[in-house]
Amino acid sequence: MELVRLGDWEMTYRSLELLDYGAGGQIYGTLTGTVTGERLSAQFELTNLAPRRSDNVNIPTLRGVLRMDDGAVAYAELDGVSVLRPEDGARAHFALARFRTGDERYIWLNTLTGLLEAVLDRVALGGHVHAVLYECRHTLA
Repeated sequence: MELVRLGDWEMTYRSLELLDYGAGGQIYGTLTGTVTGERLSAQFELTNLAPRRSDNVNIPTLRGVLRMDDGAVAYAELDGVSVLRPEDGARAHFALARFRTGDERYIWLNTLTGLLEAVLDRVALGGHVHAVLYECRHTLA
């Protein structure tokens, strides 16, 4: 597999609820942000419905809409694993990214397998995520 950088993501929590129901709990939050790259440049809104496991691992489950700078729109799904970094209390995570669109200019997104590498500075309102989105290209013969 070859990883090809698609763009830089910046996201901020605009709303956040941390629900505790004994087995770890649930995160419900909304994020807004931007993705900037040569092939993909957009603003987006995402909802995170992340289960919180009792072992302090969160499972980011993001759904939302990307609005490209040229007016195209795509649906986004990101599913990952988030662990606590002991040295600074930040959350480091990876997420599988999938997209769907009917816009011919971005039809390539419909078959793209993406990998997002991200760091959330804090799980709190205003928490900021810096991430990089990679396209996973098949290399096996």
